[in-house]
Amino acid sequence: MARKKKKKGGALTLILLIVPAALIVHPTTILFGIGMIPTIVAYVVDRDPDKSAPITVGGLNFCGCMPFAIDLWKHQHTLGAVAKILADPLAWLVMYSAAAVGWGIYYGIPPLVAGMEVSRAEKRVEVLKQKKVALVQEWGPDVAGDYFDESGGMEPDAEMENA
Repeated sequence: MARKKKKKGGALTLILLIVPAALIVHPTTILFGIGMIPTIVAYVVDRDPDKSAPITVGGLNFCGCMPFAIDLWKHQHTLGAVAKILADPLAWLVMYSAAAVGWGIYYGIPPLVAGMEVSRAEKRVEVLKQKKVALVQEWGPDVAGDYFDESGGMEPDAEMENA
C-alpha cells in the first residue's frame, strides 16, 4: 500500500493564510481558540490515522461555539465583548457540553451499530436454520450432509471427528 506524500509547503501556506486572518478577526480567534480546546484534545489523544474523534467532537464543539461567535459578530466585535462571553459560565457550559455530546457519539455509536449487526446476523442464522430444518423434513436427512442432524446441530460423532 503506497503512502501519501505530504506537501512540504502545506503547513507554511496554512500559516501564511491563517495568521493574518486571525489577526484581522482577533476576538473571533480568541473565542474559537478557547472554545475549541476539546477538539484540540481530541486531536492529540486520537491514535486512529483517520482522526475520527476530532471530526466528531470538533463538529459539535464548533456548533456549540457558533451562537457566541454570531452574537459577537452581531454586536461588538471587540476584545471586551469576548471577555464578557468568556466570563459567562453558560457559554462555557454550551461550548463544552456540545463537545461532550460529540464524545458521547464517538464512543456510543460504534458499539450500538456493532450490537445491531450482531443481532441481525443472529436472526439471519436462525432463519437459515429454520429453512434447513424445513428442507430436511421435505427432502430427508441426506440433503443436510453427513455432519448435521435434523435439528440443525452437528451429530455427536461428527463433533468428535472435527474436534
